Amino acid sequence: MAQPDLVLSRYLVFSETTYRHPGGRHLRAVFHTGRARTLLLDTDTAHTLVAGPGPAGLPVDEQLRLAELGLLVPADTDEASEVISTGEQAAGDTRTRQFVIMPTAYCNMGCGYCGQEHRRDTPATRPTRHRDAIATRVEHAMAGGEHDNVVVRWFGGEPLMGYAVLRSLSARFVAAAAHHQVGYSALLVTNGALLDARKLRTLHLDCRVDQLEITIDGPREVHEASRPLNSGQGSYDRITAALRAILADPDLTGLRVTVRTNIGVHNADQATEFATAMRDAGLADPRIRFYPAPVHSWGNDVSDVRLRRRQAAETELRWYAAYLAAGLHCRVLPTQPVRVVCTAASRHSEVIAPDGRIYSCTEQPLVPGFTDQHVATVDTAPAGELRPAGRFDDWYAGLRSGETGCRTCPILPVCGGACPKLWREGAPPCPPLKDNLSERVDLFVRSTGLVPV
Repeated sequence: MAQPDLVLSRYLVFSETTYRHPGGRHLRAVFHTGRARTLLLDTDTAHTLVAGPGPAGLPVDEQLRLAELGLLVPADTDEASEVISTGEQAAGDTRTRQFVIMPTAYCNMGCGYCGQEHRRDTPATRPTRHRDAIATRVEHAMAGGEHDNVVVRWFGGEPLMGYAVLRSLSARFVAAAAHHQVGYSALLVTNGALLDARKLRTLHLDCRVDQLEITIDGPREVHEASRPLNSGQGSYDRITAALRAILADPDLTGLRVTVRTNIGVHNADQATEFATAMRDAGLADPRIRFYPAPVHSWGNDVSDVRLRRRQAAETELRWYAAYLAAGLHCRVLPTQPVRVVCTAASRHSEVIAPDGRIYSCTEQPLVPGFTDQHVATVDTAPAGELRPAGRFDDWYAGLRSGETGCRTCPILPVCGGACPKLWREGAPPCPPLKDNLSERVDLFVRSTGLVPV
């Protein structure tokens, strides 16, 4: 059988730097976004592929080796269609059901860039009714036999302002999962100000929260100014103390933490100071992973805070470099492709707001101008059925038709399109990764000990 013509995959990003292997060879790095892997090629091979005659200039056995690695593909391969179809299939996968549950509409912080409108909860009778309806909905998902795993993401507002609701619902979820022999896990997105050693043990051991995402916006003074508590007190020391409590408690070894820093003009230059503060706080531990996230609009005006695109890319690089220099743990490069871009793209995921409305997108509830975009309520939606269709369930059809520029983008497999809502609002949400991936490959390779020539 004749060998098919092989061409370079569209999902490769080459580093511009040449590295010296300890054995003396000169190497170039390439990141394969389709497989989320970094590979090293000798410089002659890399030059042939990128600047020379292409794959045809390599020996056949070398072409076949590179094809096995995914760097070369048959010339008639529609890689974009394959990536989009894989995402579409994952969005329709019944094995996992996800519920994003907001136990309260209130938050104890007043962050200037936040797009939500926070308010005290509705009268006591309504949350109780909604609580029962939510529990019934999740219990039906566990009992139906269609799902192997149920995942709950506690979201807000500040979900720990609804701690009693969270605990009450968690007890029912954990019991139902055990009864129906279904996998269950939970993630908590929190500002961290209400965490302490006792709550952490309850959350992990009783409520089965195995992941926390906590936001710290810089060293103490910067964080307090960026994320002020409504009480006027500070939260930085409370948050770092809670993180140290996790590391000190042998019963919490299964609890993993992501520390997010929302990056804007107010803290873009604080990378080294922040990373040093985290290291000095004793948080350079593999159970705690750090990442920067550019401030973006949820429908609100963040023009005074938001970084411009190139500035965001350059800033992100500095933050990752600072993490590494301080010995903090981070993922400089994606470690797996994005299958389902977000809750809004799959009917197997839904967002339940404190007032009982069901949404498909996390950036609709509590956000002025979007609260009427719910698809159902917990009182009216059949408990044993998936949520009704939302505005973004046709996301993969849109990608396939070229609705966005994602179909031709080399980072599609590790980005997934970022945010369907922003695309359809006319605000392309392309992440800094699109502009700094080559430099991030270099940063990663240098972190492994290889030295540039």
